[in-house]
Amino acid sequence: MAVVTKTTNDNGGVLAPGFKPQTRPELITFAGAATLLAGCILARDTSTQKMVIFVKGGSTNGNGIPAAVLLYPVTAAGAGDVMSDVLILGGVRKERLVINADANDSSIDGIVIDQLRAKGITPVTTQQLAVLDP
Repeated sequence: MAVVTKTTNDNGGVLAPGFKPQTRPELITFAGAATLLAGCILARDTSTQKMVIFVKGGSTNGNGIPAAVLLYPVTAAGAGDVMSDVLILGGVRKERLVINADANDSSIDGIVIDQLRAKGITPVTTQQLAVLDP
């Protein structure tokens, strides 16, 4: 009997179709060795003006206010700053957004979406047609 294999191709990135993205290079501050996933939401530290990891409900130096989204993974070998291009304006796939503490979009609610929209980043729900329904 033949073995049936289900293959899904994940071809989508963080950017949503139909939007013109604007990016710029920014310094991202890391507390230690880490990798931030593509789609990770960043905030701007009000004391250093560098990007830091967004914390939902955060209240330390602006870390609770989204300011940018990573379009690709960024890795730091240790504590310090890493330069990377970040999305500051445009559309993103809501399913691809990441709150670093969760490593997925499970905590992204209407409040976070509204905060992103206020900064010019529009999360939209998309469905890849290349992926089979379960």
